[in-house]
Amino acid sequence: MRAGSPEPLSSGNLARTSVAESPPAASSVSRRALGVDVARAVALIGMIAVHVFPEENADGQMTWAFGIFGGRAAALFAVLAGVSIAFVERRSHGQLYGRTLAADRMALVVRGLLILWIGLLLGYLGAIVTIIPYFGVLFLLVVPFFGRSSGFLLLAVPVFAIGGPVLRHLFAADMPERPNDTVDYTVATATSHPLVFVTDMLLAGDYPALLWMVYVCVGIVIGRQTLTSRKLALVLAGWGTVLAATTWAISKLLLGPAGGLERLVAATPDLTRAEIVEQLAYGPEDEVLPDTTWWWLTAISPYSNTPLNLLHNLGAAVAALGIVLLLTHRGGRIFTPFAAMGAMTLTLYSAHCVVEMLEVLDEDRPVVALWIQIIAFMLFALIWRNSVGRGPLETIISDASDWVRTRVGTPRNKTRAETPGREKTGSRRKTAADRAAT
Repeated sequence: MRAGSPEPLSSGNLARTSVAESPPAASSVSRRALGVDVARAVALIGMIAVHVFPEENADGQMTWAFGIFGGRAAALFAVLAGVSIAFVERRSHGQLYGRTLAADRMALVVRGLLILWIGLLLGYLGAIVTIIPYFGVLFLLVVPFFGRSSGFLLLAVPVFAIGGPVLRHLFAADMPERPNDTVDYTVATATSHPLVFVTDMLLAGDYPALLWMVYVCVGIVIGRQTLTSRKLALVLAGWGTVLAATTWAISKLLLGPAGGLERLVAATPDLTRAEIVEQLAYGPEDEVLPDTTWWWLTAISPYSNTPLNLLHNLGAAVAALGIVLLLTHRGGRIFTPFAAMGAMTLTLYSAHCVVEMLEVLDEDRPVVALWIQIIAFMLFALIWRNSVGRGPLETIISDASDWVRTRVGTPRNKTRAETPGREKTGSRRKTAADRAAT
């Protein structure tokens, strides 16, 4: 099976993932899902913290929440989306071709459209700029990459990581302006301004899907590995840390000793030196960094979506996933609340948007607001999972995509017996093949 190579992640075996590998044992699947769900909970908590805490405190210093999770939590969420897509590949038991491949890809299209629809509905709350619509577009963009070899996906990473920011920089001045920068997209604004909407979703927005394909591609490759392997977890934690630290050091070197900051100041007279330093620390004010010089692409600031920022966040996300897989390697009930929370992140993220819209929590006490949401979401997730099962929004999306997968994957001309009570041997063989394809 394409997903599930027994070898740990390495530069040699990433591209050798076989389509004919057998599915993992049930216990492995359980432990694998535990680690991934816990990682999703960490990403969700990080995104909530970014929304609850201000970017800087009363002393003018960056808050710990923004310093740790700003951009990185969302990147981890995107990497885990790729891991989930790899899990979908596992369901095909190595038959990622023909009708089965078409069915899985169509199911991804449905999943992406539903997530996009939910994201646009959340836009009516007007609370925060949600990541959900961008994720819906990400699922649509990944369709041509579904079922591709790991080597192909890894080759696509530098294309998206470099080509995307270059396009964003080249066309920054020509991108259409949003109808209202203070509110999120809704169904009405997306349909009335389709060009602006598509441009923002793909290239100009806070979470541009074309650039964030970097995270999804790597996530798919990781999801194809044996996630219960302790060696794999160590490799992910180690190499992720190296990538994050290296890109951070390169950016600091280019903007410091190499004279990058001075070039930014000289090329951007509309901004003061202090304003440029602020954008390098906190990210762009208007979603996209200035395009006055290519030196802006050396920034690593949150949500800047430069090549170094994308790779830095990728490294941090991979390292975080590796650490979580290490911690959950042997399971443990202590992780159960986090796993329950991570299994319904779409539902809980939507609930967080409702909480932000209602303004029922004191924004001057962000620590209290964060813990109230974490505890409430954990309790809800535990009760719902034990009494119902999957989260409500997750159930809708999963059932709809599964229905489409079954409809597309099942041949229309099913083999029937030619006469009642009688069936040819050849017909039985075809029926077995049809069942395998679905």
